[in-house]
Amino acid sequence: MTEYNNNLSILTQSDGSIVHTIHSDTGKSEMNIFDVFPGVRLIYNSIHTGCCPLDVSDSDSLIIIHHCREGRLEQQTEDGFFYLMPGDLSISNGCKANELYAFPLCHYHGISIVIDPDRAPKCFSCLLDDVEVQPVRIARKLCGENGVFLIRNESYIEHIFSELYSVPESYKKGYLKVKILELLLVLSGVEPQEASPASLSSTQASVAKMAATYLSQNLDSRITVADLAGMFHISQSHLQKAFKAVYGMPIFSYIRVLRMQAAAVKLISTELSVLDIAGSFGYDNASKFSSAFKDVMGESPLEYRKNHRR
Repeated sequence: MTEYNNNLSILTQSDGSIVHTIHSDTGKSEMNIFDVFPGVRLIYNSIHTGCCPLDVSDSDSLIIIHHCREGRLEQQTEDGFFYLMPGDLSISNGCKANELYAFPLCHYHGISIVIDPDRAPKCFSCLLDDVEVQPVRIARKLCGENGVFLIRNESYIEHIFSELYSVPESYKKGYLKVKILELLLVLSGVEPQEASPASLSSTQASVAKMAATYLSQNLDSRITVADLAGMFHISQSHLQKAFKAVYGMPIFSYIRVLRMQAAAVKLISTELSVLDIAGSFGYDNASKFSSAFKDVMGESPLEYRKNHRR
């Protein structure tokens, strides 16, 4: 994390909570960190960049639990890459401090729970009667010594985390303790065979990223899936599968998002009419362009220009 240390700053600090910000060439990240138990941190992540760490610990053998609320998270493992989508949870054992994560959409919101086995209680039963949970034992059972375990969008996980995203400040500190104990208790009952298929090969992930880069550099061209597949010497079906695994949407949907994001820049940085901007992105009908723009950006072109122009 050396390159990030120089850009890391403390935005606010209060009893039991620190907000860190990290600035990089591709954007900004914010982490609201709560020290819940000794050696146990809960972090609210707001990421708007392509790559950054999700903790500021100093240990090289951490247990880290991630829950994705919005966007996508990419982490590399020995077997390839895994991707968290909204509602997904991952448990990683033997993580190094300040490990870098990638965010294919440059947009991610979620919660991380970072456990330092050397500092955390070995067993949480001393904190609450009848709660027999040991984080190290849970991680080893589900992940092995240095692995990752994924749970895909299960309702019992969503129930726990949905409440963590809307905790009243008046009793937040105590509530976080209760919810972490609840999560660990639930995870102690999960069996290894319940893991979801996790990884995408390095080759598949690389091809998807190269295709996305090419698309972003050729927005004014009409590019088909067949064109991309031939360019990268892969079948159309394999390209589409890999692309959706990384970016969470089909290739044509991704092209539309890129075009609408580029159109948004023109709306606030030029005096071009909506019809002229629509035409530059292949739309000969302002109404169809406005509908597509609102689907992606959440506002009509005129609303976006009015609300976002300085």
